[in-house]
Amino acid sequence: MFSIKSLTTNSQFIFIGLLGYLLMMQACNTPGEGQENKKNAIAIETTKVDMLTLRNYLSDLCNSSDSLIEIDDQKYVSLYDFKKLYASRNYEACWLTKDGVTKQASDYLEILEEIQYDGLEKNKYLSASIHSLYSNIKTGSYTLDDLHNLEASLSYSFISLTNDMVYGKDTTLQIRKYWKIKNDSNFSVANSCKKAIDENSLPATFDKLRPNNSYYKAFRNEYKRLTQLQAQSNWAIIQVKNDSLKVGDSLPELKILRKRLSIEIGLPKDTSSFFWQDDLLNAVKKFQYLNQVKTNGKLDSTTLSKLNLPIANKLKTLALNMERMRWMPLNFTQPYVWVVVPKMELDYVNQDSIQFHMKAVVGKPSRPTPTLVSKLQHIVLSPPWTVPPTIMKEEVIPGIARRGGSYLRRRGLKAYDRNGRVVSASSINSKNYRNYRIGQAPGYRSSLGEVKFNMPNPWSIYLHDTPHREDFVKNNRALSSGCVRVNKPKEFAEFLLQDSLKYSYAFIDSICKTRKTKYIPFKRDLVVYIVYLTNAMDSVGNIMYLKDIYKWDKEIR
Repeated sequence: MFSIKSLTTNSQFIFIGLLGYLLMMQACNTPGEGQENKKNAIAIETTKVDMLTLRNYLSDLCNSSDSLIEIDDQKYVSLYDFKKLYASRNYEACWLTKDGVTKQASDYLEILEEIQYDGLEKNKYLSASIHSLYSNIKTGSYTLDDLHNLEASLSYSFISLTNDMVYGKDTTLQIRKYWKIKNDSNFSVANSCKKAIDENSLPATFDKLRPNNSYYKAFRNEYKRLTQLQAQSNWAIIQVKNDSLKVGDSLPELKILRKRLSIEIGLPKDTSSFFWQDDLLNAVKKFQYLNQVKTNGKLDSTTLSKLNLPIANKLKTLALNMERMRWMPLNFTQPYVWVVVPKMELDYVNQDSIQFHMKAVVGKPSRPTPTLVSKLQHIVLSPPWTVPPTIMKEEVIPGIARRGGSYLRRRGLKAYDRNGRVVSASSINSKNYRNYRIGQAPGYRSSLGEVKFNMPNPWSIYLHDTPHREDFVKNNRALSSGCVRVNKPKEFAEFLLQDSLKYSYAFIDSICKTRKTKYIPFKRDLVVYIVYLTNAMDSVGNIMYLKDIYKWDKEIR
């Protein structure tokens, strides 16, 4: 099962001892020694392990010229961290002692059972093979090679899982053009594994490997809850074909609906009634809200489609979004700004509590908002606007070609050459537009509105006000050219500057009315995360299932 390419797989353990010998040795133990054995190792019933032979095997394995391990006759994995781990231990075994299999091995098997709730497939980490070997050894029905296979398989599994927990299981997905967040973990897999084994701290180690973020914890808890519901097989299909029910109406199917909603979202409390009452209406509205459906309380086709989505689909979505969170920095220093693009909202989070919340407008599908991490640098009052290169190329130049100077005048735009002189729109075309700058003066009708929140990044993405305030009442707010428009810009500026008595809302408003640009340096460290997650958490901890507005979930799957 587990071998190194070109290395002989002949048995390298010496089978010494019989059951009677083991019993004799146990009888000679002092009470303290017996208790220590019981605490630290699961005794192998028919033999003891020849640790010298095992050490020689591990040394030969790690010092071979090959760089790949063969697993189950078909899978090949890197030996780098495997070799580094055993070299750091002078090739001593990690999971076996002379008395048997260590307790840490059983601890690790429990971890393997739990990682399914992180959206990870446990059999990727040899779970079935390890369980089989472990079971054989515990019952005494094993071969000598089973011992060396168990030691090597446990280490490979541990290293592989540790790496995936920190960096994500599929790093090839992270290089896609829209994912701009870097996992900056300065992490040695081999060193972490050695420390966890040496200190007997496997469960605590894995807890620390998970993203230190309340959203990840909530997603994981939801995954566990849904997995348990799936096992109970009571996810009834809803077949109510009536979207115009009135309070007092009665249908046999409504009892089924009540039970399903109660299981999924905790409402309504009455699960035996056949009547359409306010409690059921409100439960349907809550379900619609959590699934980003128009909250009209009607059992329309969209709502029924969401209700009848299999649990397996929801689990896949949660797994994908936990994977995305592993692509981000491991630790989320608080406070921070959290923008979930498909949710189209912004939260200011401190001590895992949302302290400021507002709606946002994000990039339309043809100009998606990229995921990124940056620090807030300036708050700009009455900001001027310079047309970004992409908008210049795709909108402004074609507009000039169609309407000439009137296109710029209607939008309050002016064109400038490299010396800052105003030039005629007729001078600019698709071949020379990079020699010019087109801008807009500050003011309420400016494309940036009256407040801008600067955060350095290579894609010129920032948070800003907008003159199109009507967009914030829409359900679909994927309408911008990439930047994030915010619903309460002056209130947010006042909130961020609350440590300065000078910047009250009234004072900020008075500066904006002058139409003179003012840059306010932001001196505190505040990280802004713009993330693409199709799960989110609302202010009271409910898990939401969002629309895949850019089809990025679909692309990955």
